[in-house]
Amino acid sequence: MKQENLNKMNLQERYSLASGRIHEICSEGTVPAPFCDFFQKTARFLVQMEDLKNCLESGAARDYTLRQWEQLNNALYYDILPEQYGMSYANPAYAVEALGETHGRILSFLYTELRGLIVYVFERRLEEIVVLLELFIEIYNSFEQIELPTYKDIQQIVYWFVSDYSELFAAHRTRSAIDPGFDFATRIIMDSDLSDLRYLYHYGEYVSENERRTAEYLNRLSEQEIEAMASTFTEGYRIGFAVTGKDLSIKKTVNIHYHLGFERMIRAAIKNFEKMGLKPVIYRAAVSTVNKSRNRRIGYTGAAANLQYDYDHRADNAIYLDKRFLERKLGVLRNVYEENRELAREHAGPAVLEVFGETPFLPEAKPEAYQLSEKQQKLMTWMQNELAQLSNQYIPETGAAKG
Repeated sequence: MKQENLNKMNLQERYSLASGRIHEICSEGTVPAPFCDFFQKTARFLVQMEDLKNCLESGAARDYTLRQWEQLNNALYYDILPEQYGMSYANPAYAVEALGETHGRILSFLYTELRGLIVYVFERRLEEIVVLLELFIEIYNSFEQIELPTYKDIQQIVYWFVSDYSELFAAHRTRSAIDPGFDFATRIIMDSDLSDLRYLYHYGEYVSENERRTAEYLNRLSEQEIEAMASTFTEGYRIGFAVTGKDLSIKKTVNIHYHLGFERMIRAAIKNFEKMGLKPVIYRAAVSTVNKSRNRRIGYTGAAANLQYDYDHRADNAIYLDKRFLERKLGVLRNVYEENRELAREHAGPAVLEVFGETPFLPEAKPEAYQLSEKQQKLMTWMQNELAQLSNQYIPETGAAKG
């Protein structure tokens, strides 16, 4: 039997074991108050993810009406919407109030990281699903002991989790930015009936009225109007290379950043890029703290379910960020680029569709939220410089366009 099949069988077995244990946690009371409520509620969310996985894999979701998709999308993001956020464990202020200073912040991080399961389930990424379920169980087990775990105990579990699986998360992120074979979003854009707005919910992103209205508006435009919009976008990209004296003809892929609702235009843009000899590579804005940029959502994205939630967790990497971790991550990325040297060399860089008119947001700075220390901020600056050099080494002469 091939190693790939053996690995898949092992993942399925690990998934079954983890899922069974999580079902037990939903109702058992082997950890003390107030942590029992946190773990039971989080376990119920994980069971919700299992139900979603089964629904998508069985094909049952294909028969959902638009209203059913809207209800499902709202249920997935319900806990972090502004109306509920004040009493959510995703809110570090509430988590600290309910669970205490020692454990509240880091358990809020855990809950937030587990919410990444939504998109992993939609993308059928079983390994990421399994390791996150196992992380939850490992931390839960530490609370079943006679003495409560210290902050350092939990921090070390998290540290070695992100370090051990940096290859899984960071490598996938890097590959998806240069390899057109990672085509989850591309297939939604090119294969969906874009007049049927149910397609918006197939990403797993939060969908607001804004995305629905944008898609409805584009559906009312003529084919000529869509072509004109797409041509402005793609010609701007081509001209960007021409005026800087860069040879676009030696490139084979282009990374398209866009906001949900613009798929009809992006489909036309993909066809235009293909005439230039460029295949699309389209990746999602990061959901794992290992990959998140501190202030920007880079990639394709839906609506922000709650900007305060995003702001509260912008520096969660303070839990584990040190020189050793960053050097390991940098080594992983260097290996990925080296293994995919040809794909990287042929990549033309990002084509960014800008979205304007967003509602201004004034964040609340919460003392309970993580902040990077001065030393960690310097490390992040060093890391960004290293990443820029790495990108320039493997992806030379890139251009970028904004539409």
